[in-house]
Amino acid sequence: MQERREYSRVIFRREVFITLADGESVASMALDFSMYGIGLITDEPLPSGTTLSVEFNILSQDSWREINLRGRVVYCKPDHDQFKNGISFEDL
Repeated sequence: MQERREYSRVIFRREVFITLADGESVASMALDFSMYGIGLITDEPLPSGTTLSVEFNILSQDSWREINLRGRVVYCKPDHDQFKNGISFEDL
């Protein structure tokens, strides 16, 4: 299968929290990450075009740092009993 992504991604398997426009917060699992987007696995589908925030922690210079990014769902595909979602970051 040919790679169609414009930017390379790195494996980024960790728990993240997404907050939808209505304020609902949902735990999710990240798959991969780039400077411009993130791949997520969710139990429920995220409709394309939905705006949300993605929050996670990273270790930076011996301390944990909270990252909060705003993004938009660009795709959602079924994957067994879950869904793979592509999130494009906004305002970068």
